[in-house]
Amino acid sequence: MYVPQGHYSFELHGRRPGRKMRPLLAAPIAASLTLLTVCAGAGVSSAAPSYRASNTSETLSVAYCSNYCFDTDPLTTKYWDGVASEFEKQHPGVKVDLVAVPGSYNDIVTKLSLLYRSSSTAPDVAEMPTGQIGLWQASGYLLPLNKYLSSTSWWKSFPPVIQSEGTFGGKVYAVDEGENDSAILYNTTMFKEAGIALPWHPKTVMDIITAADKIKKALPKVIPLWLNAGTGSGANGLLQGINNVIVGTSTPQIFDPKTGKWVVDSPGIQEAMTFYKDAYAAGLGAPVTEVFSPSAVTTPLALFADGKLAMAIGSNYYEGNWTKTISAPYWPQGAKVMAATPVPTWDGSGADIASTLGGWDYAVSSHAPDPKLAFEFISLLEDPQNSIDGVNWAGWVPPDKNYWGLPIYTQFANYNALFAQITPHSTLTPVGADYSVWVQGMGEATGELAQYPSTSVSKAISILKSYVSQQLGSSLVETLR
Repeated sequence: MYVPQGHYSFELHGRRPGRKMRPLLAAPIAASLTLLTVCAGAGVSSAAPSYRASNTSETLSVAYCSNYCFDTDPLTTKYWDGVASEFEKQHPGVKVDLVAVPGSYNDIVTKLSLLYRSSSTAPDVAEMPTGQIGLWQASGYLLPLNKYLSSTSWWKSFPPVIQSEGTFGGKVYAVDEGENDSAILYNTTMFKEAGIALPWHPKTVMDIITAADKIKKALPKVIPLWLNAGTGSGANGLLQGINNVIVGTSTPQIFDPKTGKWVVDSPGIQEAMTFYKDAYAAGLGAPVTEVFSPSAVTTPLALFADGKLAMAIGSNYYEGNWTKTISAPYWPQGAKVMAATPVPTWDGSGADIASTLGGWDYAVSSHAPDPKLAFEFISLLEDPQNSIDGVNWAGWVPPDKNYWGLPIYTQFANYNALFAQITPHSTLTPVGADYSVWVQGMGEATGELAQYPSTSVSKAISILKSYVSQQLGSSLVETLR
């Protein structure tokens, strides 16, 4: 197994059948990478596609998140202007109209929803969060892509869990741009000062509470544990928060595919909320003013760099942000003092890793006047150089497993290889049209626990159940026992 320089390692234990870790550079993958020229500091070469637009007087509109997905605005501009220019050179007479969609996660969802409501404003191609694909697919805004995907070289290299995230009824409506999965990131210096043995690999979720409590006693001015809570970060807050705990329990369901209902109470949800209650009741979490912020999912980056935070259940983009390339913020000491380890399951049995999976995708509008041209733009985005530049600059795991072991990816940030290993073992975020309702309900429940730690678990669950039931109807919710 390839392990780059940096502070992480972990052993797999108690695996369920069929959950073995795959080596990052298996023979078939290594063979396929001979087409790529990769060396330290070098890029990935990619040949220009053979297709050309049939109509040489066209405008292709492309909506992208202008200051949220990528880690800095200059990199966002560099990336999208570069791809647009490359596409225009390959398609003489075609003009790429880049439509900036600014703001937070929730702002982007709102803006895209407004654009899609009219065929005159719907972008031909859009960059969108995984958790909202179902919302727009159910509204008829997205075009099935199956007939175009069959001729690509990259689609077959997406693991099934990634292929499925934009698939509804056997039709693919969106293809992944980059994935986010979760782990625990922690400051090794602070852990040493608290007397916690290193390397630290918690076996159960409650081991996290134990470590955080030691941190609080040894370093009272430091925030022991970052736990996303509340509604400020939308689905992204759950992706990097409580959902990671739920999927590591004996009842990991958020949506029950057998019944088509949303789970609002289960042993797993009760356990996850107990974890949140215990953490916030013991004063181990961050101030709610920071946790409830729309930018909460990136707040730990600065807290770690400022020496104010000991550990976080966070995402794969953290360490890349501290590099000189990204500088959001630049923290050269981060590579030396920070470590990462997988989120454990609730009781340490069964699977080794508990992580949710979700990211950003590309889709073609059902109103696109030239769907083939629109898909050709997506295919260019998925080529090796553009894909790896995108995931490095935005802080994602590449959807194409052939890229997981490339030095240009693994050496960009110390923990990239670890998060690539976690990806195929992660649980996909639900993408149904009603997921946003469950997200809001769970956000209100976790927010209540964070703001009022005396809140009982049963009351928090009633908040989730009440909101989802009122919005969707009692026939679409269920309790698991």
